[in-house]
Formats: sequence, C-alpha cells, structure tokens
Amino acid sequence: MRERFIRHRGNANVVRQDLLTEEGVAVSRRTLQRAVQPYRQALKAEALATTRFETPPGRQLQIDFGERLVEIGGVKVKAFVFVATLGHSRRLHVRAFRGEKQEHWFGGLESAFTTFGGVPEEVLMDNPRALVVRHDAVSRSVQFNAKLIAFAKHWGFRPSACAPYRARTKG
Repeated sequence: MRERFIRHRGNANVVRQDLLTEEGVAVSRRTLQRAVQPYRQALKAEALATTRFETPPGRQLQIDFGERLVEIGGVKVKAFVFVATLGHSRRLHVRAFRGEKQEHWFGGLESAFTTFGGVPEEVLMDNPRALVVRHDAVSRSVQFNAKLIAFAKHWGFRPSACAPYRARTKG
C-alpha cells in the first residue's frame, strides 16, 4: 500500500481506484484515507526537509525582509527587518527600517557589505517588487529593476532571484 501511495504522489483516490481495478478490492474513500494517513505525514515531512545549499566563501549573499511589531516609546509600530545571510558561513547582518522600499533594500545591502568587509559575487533574493520587475516561472527569465542593475554594477555583484513561489531556493 505504501509503495502505491508514494507512486501516486499521495493521491489516495487513485490508490483506491488501483486497488479496485488491479486487486478487485473495493474500499471506501474514508477507510483508505485513514489507512494512508501515516504515509501522508511522512510525505509532508519529506517535502519540508531541506538540504542545506552550500556555497564557497565570497560566492553568495542571501537577502530578505521580514516584519515585526515593536514598541517604541510606548507605541506599537511595524518594523521592517532586512536580513542578509552569507551563503558559506551563514553569518547574519540584520537592520531595521520603517519600510521595505527600494531605498531600504539598498541601504540594507550597503550596510551588510560594510559589516562583512566586502561584496559577494552574487546576491540572491526572492522576487520583491522593489527590485524585480518580472520573473517568468516557465522560462525563468528575470527582469530586474534598472536601479538595481545600476546598484549591482556599482558594487560589483550579480543579482539573482529565486524561482517564483520557491523561496526555499535559498539555503
């Protein structure tokens, strides 16, 4: 049963149809769903398992923004947190901003370069609107914002974007 479930990529209904046509066994959908539940959980865990993406020193910097509510002077405000992670050592640089606009991305990168004492060959990002104009999921062609291209040329790095909806491309 487990092999069948995995072969059909977790589709219990297809497994049920297989059992009927190949084995002549009629099973209710609910009974089969209960029977394959442990396999489904194993498939989910396997899908979530991430292999660490290794890069040599100086090759890659991974960047992203997060949001956090913080209290400043007794008032709760939203802080936008820029995070830069060196691909090889996983050393972090974190800086808070009041927004997530292009100027904040550039400010975060400049402060990361200063903190780390250099510029990597590549900066890997998701697909933030402030930096990426278009990213075709099929052809994988990326159109970066003109200001990002100029910024990258000035600092001497190559911008790179994760496949759309695949943020786990970053290690």
